[in-house]
Amino acid sequence: MSTALLARDPDLSRLLDDGYDIVVHAGHVIVRHIPYVTESRIVEHGFLAYPVTVSGDRLVSGTDHRIWFSGSPPCNEHGSPLTLANPETRMIAEGMQAHFMLSSKPGPDGFPDEYTKITTYARIIADQAQALDPSATPTPGAAWQEIEDDSPFVYRDTATSRAGLTAVNRRYRGHCIVIVGLGGSGSYILDQVAKTEVDSILLIDGDTFDNHNAFRAPGAPTIDTLRSRPAKATYLASIYANMRQGVTACEQYLDEDNLDLLQGSTFVFLASDDAASKPAIMDWLEAHDVPFIDVGMGIEEIDGRLSGLLRVTTSVPGRRDTARHRIPQPAPEHDAYGRNIQTADLNALNAVLAVIRWKRSIGIYADATDEGHTTYSLITNEIANEDLP
Repeated sequence: MSTALLARDPDLSRLLDDGYDIVVHAGHVIVRHIPYVTESRIVEHGFLAYPVTVSGDRLVSGTDHRIWFSGSPPCNEHGSPLTLANPETRMIAEGMQAHFMLSSKPGPDGFPDEYTKITTYARIIADQAQALDPSATPTPGAAWQEIEDDSPFVYRDTATSRAGLTAVNRRYRGHCIVIVGLGGSGSYILDQVAKTEVDSILLIDGDTFDNHNAFRAPGAPTIDTLRSRPAKATYLASIYANMRQGVTACEQYLDEDNLDLLQGSTFVFLASDDAASKPAIMDWLEAHDVPFIDVGMGIEEIDGRLSGLLRVTTSVPGRRDTARHRIPQPAPEHDAYGRNIQTADLNALNAVLAVIRWKRSIGIYADATDEGHTTYSLITNEIANEDLP
């Protein structure tokens, strides 16, 4: 999205006309050069910031009444802290944080638009500063800046900024993910990983996307898509290209003859049911110190009901041998999953367990167990962790 387009938003345009100094950065509107009074009755300057929702080239009204302030406690002209300022740290972007949450709800319906919200808070704080220094103004002259953050997304990730997770999510940068196998679990792994800020995602699968895939994968393909039988990797890459850059497809099965496809990977998800090719793949990953997660499930029909286990096995440098022994051999012929029983919910759960384990391993989520092997029992609804030395 170009700076010029977003600058045409009517609320932002009015603020610029008034002379506010506006920055859009990391999914936040930031209003700089806001004069305020310190507890020592000195006039200093801070900034206001809050996360925004963007639709095309417009800000979407309807965000809540809160806004964040960066500086020391904002006070009235006598040096007493304003009662609307509550100590609360919010990460705006790497190296930038606010220190106080301001809350002044004008009525049950909140502020009618973004312009009113910003000018109301700016006036509450700046009026106190102007009582001590009449030259203090929150409108020093129009300035506009939109800071590009090299996001891989085609449109703004306002979910991250609204949750205050911008700095945390920067930890995805530099990661190059490979997903081997895009059946049920692999496609759901893609759905989750695609919504992170990883640099790239390579999809490897030599199969076509057919009717049975539609019933155990995210989304809803058209009948025309199914009739065309697209390559599975290419089809899914095209879907997620609507949302982000860096998703590429390889229309091949991975085996000992094309392991060079894994070059440059920082983490690999093995979601293929081709157990025969896994030893060579794991040999390569271990030799190149690439961590990986292998997922699988064993489902069978017992007395007309499905039961079984989901498995997530994590292999990282220093803990390879034991993890490898927990990755099973090809499933027996009677396994119901091998007969294409549609288990989209179990595919999704297996994928989510794997993605959560990956996020814990790279420091996105807290991790007190660092387990190497996890199973979910369908019949007992229990998750069991096992440490692999």
